[in-house]
This record gives sequence, structure tokens and C-alpha cells, in this order.
Amino acid sequence: MNANAAAKARWSADRDCSTIDCALGTILIEGAVFRVDNQVRRRALDHLGALIDREGPSAIAKAVGDFVAIIVTDQDTYAFKSFTSQYQIYYRERDGAVANRLGFFFDASSSRWNEHYFARHVLLVPGYQFLSTETPLADVSRVLPGELIRLGRPVTRQQLVRRRYGYRLDGAQRREDVAPQILAILRDSIKGRLAANPDAKICVEISGGLDSSFIACLLGEQASGIRGVMFSQPNLPSHAISEGYAREVADRYGIDLVVMPPEELPTSVDENPGYSDEPSDFFWFGDWFSRAVADVAEPGSQVFTGFGADQLFLRAPSFLPYLLQRREYRHFANALPPASALLSRGRTNLGWQSLLSLVPEGIHQRLNRMFGDRGWNPFDVSDVNMRRMLTDSVPWLRCGRTLHAYSTERETRERELVGDGIICDDWGYFSAPRTVTQSHFAAKRLTDASPFCDLPLLDFVYDEVSALLVHDFEGRYKELLREAQKGIVPESLRGRQNDTFVFNSFQLTYVNKAREYFAALLRTAPDDWIDRRAANYALEQLSFGIATSSTRSAMALMGYLGWRQAFVGHRTIGREIAGLISARSS
Repeated sequence: MNANAAAKARWSADRDCSTIDCALGTILIEGAVFRVDNQVRRRALDHLGALIDREGPSAIAKAVGDFVAIIVTDQDTYAFKSFTSQYQIYYRERDGAVANRLGFFFDASSSRWNEHYFARHVLLVPGYQFLSTETPLADVSRVLPGELIRLGRPVTRQQLVRRRYGYRLDGAQRREDVAPQILAILRDSIKGRLAANPDAKICVEISGGLDSSFIACLLGEQASGIRGVMFSQPNLPSHAISEGYAREVADRYGIDLVVMPPEELPTSVDENPGYSDEPSDFFWFGDWFSRAVADVAEPGSQVFTGFGADQLFLRAPSFLPYLLQRREYRHFANALPPASALLSRGRTNLGWQSLLSLVPEGIHQRLNRMFGDRGWNPFDVSDVNMRRMLTDSVPWLRCGRTLHAYSTERETRERELVGDGIICDDWGYFSAPRTVTQSHFAAKRLTDASPFCDLPLLDFVYDEVSALLVHDFEGRYKELLREAQKGIVPESLRGRQNDTFVFNSFQLTYVNKAREYFAALLRTAPDDWIDRRAANYALEQLSFGIATSSTRSAMALMGYLGWRQAFVGHRTIGREIAGLISARSS
């Protein structure tokens, strides 16, 4: 082994880390490898080592799972990230250093913060933690999804996994034609996650809705001793119904369900959160809800959720302009009447909004601004293209580029990595669970498990399933997912009409509890990055529930500043690969 290469590679060896020794060198993996050529558990890892010996480091792309890895050989060090991984791996070009924790690179005397990363975060640019190589530290980069890098001078990058997703529009396809395969893929995904961590305890979040209940039921088919957790709002009639559904699922599959009413959630703001690699604008959710899950889950548990189902199975009015853009006029004409009825908007109105959505964005923004202060805006497209309506400037942000510039850059990277043939408002959702939960889960060695985010399911839905079945405005929402749940999920739950869990009241409560904490955080922001007085005014507006681009960005700002303070304070501790290897050899 190359001692210099090993010395520059640092690895935080947690519960969900594996080591493979092969003739080529040593492979360290964080996360879960579900299977390699139909091999599972330790056999999958051994088979992966044999493949890498035979075919070289690029063979790691044959592993199916949610993981990052480094490969240290006698000559080189490589790093790889699976395509939909929640985990991150970082490197620094100037010295060839690589690590699975950003904290390894931080030096209080020399590290520089990346103002463009900060600006993207505050402006809520979608997918920047998935599509961009930039990290919070100016001289540190991230390995992109499906990318293999070789550390050296220069660093070489190879995109091993790439997709060109594009919707099928097959009017003859029926839900029952594809639902069995969706069920089979989800079952297999859960089987793979359980096999990759056979000794882990199991916890599952159950809301009483379609997504999380489906995962809970599929877990109940394959495992026992499952702990369930539900957040309840008994004062809301819909949540009382949801609690009944969650209990029905738990009773059927022998799940030990803990129902947590609001008064049992954490009531204080954690002003000293644990270490996390990167910030989240949803940090407040993690502070209360992820902290509550961590209190319930057994140490070392996999925490399963239904996260990611909306991105695949929830119909979206943005499908209307999508059809126009693709010149699918017949499908547009068929979808418009039921969409009009569902949204309680006239057909002419929705048709006009769909047409406006095809106008170049810069021109449309100028038209919007002409009517911004009036009671009626004929250029409003919020029913079919909300993203176009959330482009107001954030006046207190002083650094970085414009939202339009960052968005144009993002769209280019999306086309390169996943194509532009489907509707996805934020490809960064794969990394979202970890940024929210890491600081609360790490102490008990908990890991997030979101089967709806696994690549085999994405490939099937985006390549084989007609988008007309997903974006069906005539039936109930998620009719396709309901079809896949037949015989698995209780019929009473499968037939429910609405399962929305409302978090707005929790966020508003959190903001008002955190006023002093937020004020202290504002004082830590660099002078040339924000106008503190104007940002503080946005926080005041937020405390009254006012929703604007500025107040949304103010919440993201607090997420960044709170994260940075914790990041500097904690700086994760890990071990060098060389140390791991020598300890194993002895």
C-alpha cells in the first residue's frame, strides 16, 4: 500500500462502515451495499472486491446500494459515491486529501468559507448538495453521484453512472400492469437494506399516511421486533384518523408503536447541536422531530421512512406545461379538464398559465414585476409553476450571484447528470435526510433508510411507467401507489382521501422560541455576506407567519449559521486509514 496515499485518506468508521481487503488494496465503505451481481451481505462485499481486483476501481459502479467508498491501492487513492446516496465524500485537490467527513479538512487558522455555497443555501437553490462539487469550505470539493475520482495531480474524474430520464406517455398502460413490479422493487430494496445491516435494530416512522405505512407494512413482512414512532396532533380531526390507521398497521404487523403528541416533543431549541457535514434549511424539523425519533429508537437502529414517495408518485400541475413544452397536445387536452376540476381553476386560466410557463424566464420575471404590487397579476403561474413565482430578490444578501445565475447553472448540471425529461423540483432530496438527521442520529449510531430513494425504483418509474398514470388528475392522489399496496396495506388506509401532515404551526412555534438564539447567530455572520439589520427584519416577519422569498431565505440563513457554529465547535474525530490497516494487521 502507498503510505502517502493512506496518510491523506481519513475515514470516520461508524456502525454502518465496512472494510474489504483485496489484492488491489483496501476498500472502505460507509453506508449499505445491498447487492452485487445478486450477491448479498458479506458475500456481496467479497464479490465486489474480486470484481475490483479483476476489472479495476471502476467496477465499484456495479454495486447497488446507498453508500460512498474510497479505494487505497499501492499507487493511488480513489473515491466513489453511489448515484442516489445520502452520504457524502470530500476531497482537496491541492494535496490529494480525501475523507467521508468535511470536518477533517477544517483548520481554524487557514480554512476559508465558500460564499457561493452560502449564497446557494440562502437562496434555496435546489439540488446544490447533489449536483454541485462546491462545499462549505472553499478549497474542498465533493464527489458527485456516480462519479469515481482518482486523487493525484491533477485529480481525474470519471462519471461511471449517469441517467437520461424521460417520461413515457403510454395511454394504453394500466396501473395493474406496473404496480406489481413497483411492489417487488420496494420489497427487494427493504430486503437489501436489512441484509446489509443484519444486526441493526429497526425503527420506522409511521404517519398513518400512504407512504410511511407502505414501508412499515413491507418491513413487517420481513422482520420482527420493529419499533414504530408516530407524531400525533389529536386536536386535528384528520390526525386522529391518521393515528387510527397507524395503530391498525402496527397491530397487523406486530409493530411496537409509540405515539407522540405535541406535548411530548422537545420543547426547547437545541443551541448546541451535534456535528453535521452540511447545513439544512429544514434544521428546525430535525431539532424537534429527529431528536424525538432518536429518543425512541434503539441504539444502532436503521430508521425507515416513506421519504421520497412524493417525488415519484405525487401528481403535479406542472405536468400541464411539461406536456405543452413537449408538444404533447393531445395528452394536454385530455389532462386539462380533470386538472381544472381538481384545482378549481378554469380551463382557460390553467391553459394560459401553462403557456406563460413556456415564456423565457427572464422575460416572465419582468412581466411579473410589472404587476407585483397590484391586487391582480395576469402573469401569475403559481398553479402550474410555483418555482417561477418564488424568484423575488433577497435584499439583505450581499454576496454571491443572482438566483437566476445559480438556477441556470443548476439546470445545466441536471441535464448532464439526469437529463431533462422528467419533472423534479429538487434532485437534492437524496441528501436531505442526512443533513436533517445527522446531528441528532449520530450519537446513537442511527441511520436513515428511505427505500423510495433507491435507484432501481427510480429507474423503473422513470423508464418504464407511463407518466400519465402518475399525473392522473381524475382519480385520488397516488392511485398508482395505492394499486401497488393491494393486499399489503389495510384497505381502510389504502382508501383514505387525504393524509397531509401540516408542519407550519410547528415551524412558527420554533421560530418564536428561538428568537434570542437566532439573534445571537446573526451576529456571527460575516459583514460582507448579509445586511444584518434587514435579515433581522425578515426574521421578525417570519415570526408572524409571513411567507416571502426573504423570510424563507431567513430560515435557511439560520440553518447555515447554526450549522457553522456547531461545525467549528465539534469537528468530527476519525481515524486514518493507515491506522485502521495497521491495527487490523496486528
